[in-house]
Amino acid sequence: MNRAAVTTIFAAAGALCAAGAAAQSHIEAVPSVTVGSIYDDNLFAQQQGDAGHMLTVRPGLGTAIDTPRLNLTSLFTFDSQHSNHADLTMIDARRHGDANMKYRSTDMTTLGLMAQYDRTETPGEINLGTGILSDRRQAQRWEVSPNFAHRFLPHTAITGAYDYTAESLVDNGTGRMQVVRAGISQIANARSTYSGLLQERHFADPTDATIGSDSLAMLGGWDHQFSPAGRVSLYAGPRISSYRGLQPEINAGLTHDTPRFKAGLEYNHTETIVLGIRGPVVLNGGGARFTFPFRRTTEISSHSAVNAIDTLDGHRLTNYRQTFIASWTPGGMYTFNASYGIDYQQGNVRRGIYTSTDVWRHIFGVSVTVAPRYSRSIKEPDDPAARAKGVSK
Repeated sequence: MNRAAVTTIFAAAGALCAAGAAAQSHIEAVPSVTVGSIYDDNLFAQQQGDAGHMLTVRPGLGTAIDTPRLNLTSLFTFDSQHSNHADLTMIDARRHGDANMKYRSTDMTTLGLMAQYDRTETPGEINLGTGILSDRRQAQRWEVSPNFAHRFLPHTAITGAYDYTAESLVDNGTGRMQVVRAGISQIANARSTYSGLLQERHFADPTDATIGSDSLAMLGGWDHQFSPAGRVSLYAGPRISSYRGLQPEINAGLTHDTPRFKAGLEYNHTETIVLGIRGPVVLNGGGARFTFPFRRTTEISSHSAVNAIDTLDGHRLTNYRQTFIASWTPGGMYTFNASYGIDYQQGNVRRGIYTSTDVWRHIFGVSVTVAPRYSRSIKEPDDPAARAKGVSK
């Protein structure tokens, strides 16, 4: 499931377990700039690829506002890059913007909004859920998702969400997906929560937005904290669609996070849209992440994923992805990163045409990020300490 689905499912647990917020507000701003060098041995995701290197500069600004009722975060970045390939040298190679808002209108009700925008010359960067590679062309993606959670009994809450996603790829049309979700969650005990979710999707036809495909899924869910650091979740049920009939919908996850070791496993059998492919497509895949913080300032992480998609035309593309990342933060505002990634993809879609070509891609990168942090906490005026010392500290 995508981020909006996860937000909907876990919003209920958050509404059920919400504690009284401290009478204090916090404002934070993090301007940043990342300078990096990338070597890519297959810049255009072809069977016989051209290698190249790029120097990138990424300014960014992250903000956060946290009050007893409102939590608001945002991030905006864009990339400028210089490459030995003239076509890849550009001031505005990538843009990313996102905003997340959660507002507790009453002790029982929480309203939320998630919005995200991406524009890139590398469409595979937007296909995060599938990892599918495609040739370099300008692509953009919008996603907006309002949601809510309401607790009407001490251990029972209802949730709802609407998610709209629009993607476009130069010379290949657009893809649009709308999802409506409604659910109910019940806390069984201090560690377990059971949920029910009804989910309807509509996929617009790229050539005619007035027609398209529809599906309806009914899911049962279980979320269990089996240790102070470990949690397991499973959501599954039948899904019936106008284009493939009856199929399963499954989302499973396992996490284990401690100061010395962090791990996560996930599996999905679902449907989505992919840039460059006439959709919807069936996605069957999973991933694993492991992080080893050797010291307070150093960590190494591994991210693995295998995703297979089945298209409406009866083709299958399978992507295998492995990434290693080393990070060192000596203190203050500096972070140094080094990464290595490898992709192996069976099958390819170029300008809407499927081929059986196998694609290999290796990427090496190093970067340094400078990110000063500015923050301010403000106590509520009715706090005795605030009245004595002023409302800010």
